[in-house]
Amino acid sequence: MKVSISQPTLFPWIGYFEMIKNSDVFVFLDNVEFKKQTWHMRNRLKIGSKIEDSEIWVRIPTKSSKTSTLIKDTLIDNGQDWKQKHLDIFQSNYGKKYKKILFLEKLYQEDWTKIADFNINFITECCQFLDITTKFVLASELETTGKKSNLVLDICKQVNATELIANSGSKGYLEKDKDIFDKDNIKISYHDHKSPQYNQKGKVFLEQLSVLDLLFSEFEDSKKFI
Repeated sequence: MKVSISQPTLFPWIGYFEMIKNSDVFVFLDNVEFKKQTWHMRNRLKIGSKIEDSEIWVRIPTKSSKTSTLIKDTLIDNGQDWKQKHLDIFQSNYGKKYKKILFLEKLYQEDWTKIADFNINFITECCQFLDITTKFVLASELETTGKKSNLVLDICKQVNATELIANSGSKGYLEKDKDIFDKDNIKISYHDHKSPQYNQKGKVFLEQLSVLDLLFSEFEDSKKFI
């Protein structure tokens, strides 16, 4: 049973979806602390300019909260018209063709209170679009304990994992505690992402943008690059 675990971020990059696809179970780590000005609430797209190849940030504003507020409890600041700002950015940089992504259009027609709900809905709907059939689990619905490696191990045990597929950013602390995974016969492997060269507009290919850049560039062919 291959399992990957990650926080529900906004419009994740391609590597995020590769991890999901390579797993039997994907766990949304939604019961850890939310951090402002991180991937929890923002991501990058490409500016549709013929003059330069650069990027633009897309954000969902959140209400002020205590530093201990969990991802799953973080509220969106709907006093700001963030939906229209997003749609304007999509159309300005990718044209009206972005409307061909029907699940995205539906997403923006709904009302959202919590950022985790928006992010998770986008990720799961995007997986359907990409023909990814991995099972999803919320960490908040499990009886998890511990922090960092111990938390990850506890999640793995609860979903009967035999292998943890982790991102390279977690290697520093996971390798230090590898022995506790060995005791439970859980193998740790690290996802090695190599950015695919899809039909991105512009002269210079920008890597590690939001998966939206792939969807708006390739539409139905996007699944070939995951």
